[in-house]
Amino acid sequence: MGKANTKRRKILLIGWDAADWKVINPLMDAGKMPFLQSLVNRGVMGNLSTQHPVLSPMLWTSIATGKRPYKHGVLGFVEPTPDQSAVRPVSSLSRHTKAIWNIFNQQGLRSNVISWWPSHPVESINGIMVSNHYQTATGPLDQPWPMPMGTVHPPELAPQFADIRFHPNEVVADQLLQFVPRAAEIDQEADGRIASIAKVLAESTSVHMAASLAMQQNDWDLTAVYYDAIDHFCHGFMKYHPPRRQHISENDYELYKGVVETAYRYQDMMLGGLLRLTSEDTTVIIVSDHGFHPDHNRPVSIPHQPAGPAIEHRDFGMVVMAGPGIRRDDIIHGASQLDITPTILTLMGLPVGKDMDGKPLTQAFVSWPEVEYIPSWDDIEGDSGTHKEETQTDPIAAREAVRQLVELGYIDDMGSDREAAVSNTA
Repeated sequence: MGKANTKRRKILLIGWDAADWKVINPLMDAGKMPFLQSLVNRGVMGNLSTQHPVLSPMLWTSIATGKRPYKHGVLGFVEPTPDQSAVRPVSSLSRHTKAIWNIFNQQGLRSNVISWWPSHPVESINGIMVSNHYQTATGPLDQPWPMPMGTVHPPELAPQFADIRFHPNEVVADQLLQFVPRAAEIDQEADGRIASIAKVLAESTSVHMAASLAMQQNDWDLTAVYYDAIDHFCHGFMKYHPPRRQHISENDYELYKGVVETAYRYQDMMLGGLLRLTSEDTTVIIVSDHGFHPDHNRPVSIPHQPAGPAIEHRDFGMVVMAGPGIRRDDIIHGASQLDITPTILTLMGLPVGKDMDGKPLTQAFVSWPEVEYIPSWDDIEGDSGTHKEETQTDPIAAREAVRQLVELGYIDDMGSDREAAVSNTA
């Protein structure tokens, strides 16, 4: 088995859920996403093909493992509990293969994993892990905001990370006016759209603060951070994105037409913050799990069925990669989300598992890399930081997570009939 490169290389892997070149390219051309533009200029860019069904937890697990869902075990948003008595959200316990950070752990490398979906409960890796349950506020600002068990590793850092979370009620008017300049005209008792912007903005800011803190806390080899803001802003406001369509009222269009653009620009600002915490030996990779229709392909209505909002997704996400040994100002073709983990392993001089379904993106390298293979990383013994078989999820946190999935429209309300819920999920 190969060893990691003796010459130091660090990887910053950034997930932008639903980011799409069809929105990004006009913004970059207008100079409105300068930090992403800087990476494109000194690296490679391309489309990233997705898998079906287009369900985010499944896709982000494929990105982190290089494997298709039937191999990694995360098949949707929810799953039956082991005793088949109820339904719970998919979690890190659902994955039954090693993620890239587990492989790094066995090689003595340090990782930060922030809000990856799904990553709760956190794993005991050599580094810092903050779960995807971290950023969601559970009540008003004046009430306690406890973090569920298993939100932060190592646990002694939990108070420090809890303190830097950003609550939706802390979002101030000037911040909201960037998204909706005429927000003062809106009756916010009757129109909940401003509140939804505050919620997404607060959560993405919390994730960004956690990633920034983790990158400054230790000498990391991999930092993987996942943002869902673009996806949430697009599901809520892409219908108002220019040009206005006939079924959208002129008033709603004028109020909310700039939300999606501002969301992308805000994401670019956060990218700039992360880039300031990197060094010349860092390879930066930005990926999205799918795209999002911004044009005439936008659906007029959303199906009233589980995961109905996925109809708004486009089959191609995006990838950008820049760093030492990566081609400059070039386009790559044929990339898949399954290729990300094999590419990271190759960048680090580590072998690719033959049981991985992706391939290293060798076309991105200045010099054709030597790619080594082993049968499977799952066969390699040693401390990977993965969960022990007896690890259980917190049932209270699980119920809250299911409620949030219902509110987002990802799953139907399962009601009180547990047997039917299990049957519909299995």
